[in-house]
Amino acid sequence: GSRAFSGCSSLTSVTIPDTVTSIGSEAFSGCSSLTSITIPNGVTSIRSRAFSGCSGLTRITIPNGVTSIGSRAFSGCSSLTSVTIPDSVTSIWDSAFYDCSSLTSVTIPDSVTSIGEGAFYGCSKIKQTESGVRYVDKWVIGCDDSASNVSLRNNSVGIADNAFSRCSGLTSITIPDSVTSIGSCAFEYCSILTNVTIGNGVTSIGSYAFIGCRELTSITIGNGVTSIGSSAFKNCSKLTSITIPEGVTSIESEAFCGCSSLTSITIPVSVTEIVIYAFKDCGRSMRVTYSGTKAQWQAISKHGWFAGNYTVTCTDGTIKK
Repeated sequence: GSRAFSGCSSLTSVTIPDTVTSIGSEAFSGCSSLTSITIPNGVTSIRSRAFSGCSGLTRITIPNGVTSIGSRAFSGCSSLTSVTIPDSVTSIWDSAFYDCSSLTSVTIPDSVTSIGEGAFYGCSKIKQTESGVRYVDKWVIGCDDSASNVSLRNNSVGIADNAFSRCSGLTSITIPDSVTSIGSCAFEYCSILTNVTIGNGVTSIGSYAFIGCRELTSITIGNGVTSIGSSAFKNCSKLTSITIPEGVTSIESEAFCGCSSLTSITIPVSVTEIVIYAFKDCGRSMRVTYSGTKAQWQAISKHGWFAGNYTVTCTDGTIKK
């Protein structure tokens, strides 16, 4: 259970039987003398701060069955040198390995689809830097002040939450086809970012991914994108047109809210929902090019999506409001 062994500073080893399926939050936090532990195969999640502050822990085996590693799960494990994450894991939460200062090697499988903010913050020995971009294995986790006109490595697979947040020197970025996900707040408030090219491998753009990128004038969204998160492009005030790729089914709340120069949108027939306020405060008129019929446009769930006048050009005619 939660905090079961928390603060047991003299505990040196633990054997957990295979019958155990859950290790609670902070279960071993502060067990500073604990040097090794084997997690049984029945465990499916390592919860928040489960091993936080286990400064003597040098190795740990994460079983193939664990699907998520909770926030700060191993934060402050300053003696931990290497971690192999099994193929079953899909998410690594915020600050999961925060300040693991001895960590030199991390293997992240392709099954991982999201890495939270600061998951490897303070892991100075594994930060691989190239053109001002910081990597852990094949994931982009952050940037330096030197990052400007960036093309990510062709073998990159994902961009962690907040990776380029408030990167003041970033002007353009090309995201290769190998990348499948762009995390929440990944490029928030990049104040001079003007040009973004998103490869065809990206399937999801996280919430607030480009919020506040006021100088963004051009963005190419790859054909693989199926999900655009809430407020993803909010307050990108110089963006004039956008083409939503075929495959996107939902445009979330406030996705383009505050894009005051946006006057032209291309929307594919795959879209079945435009959530309320998706295009709020995007000027007073809008031209929409829609790849379906008038009947299909009318069938889309889109209450309160845009407050001004608009013209929708469909395959069989035009709709005006």
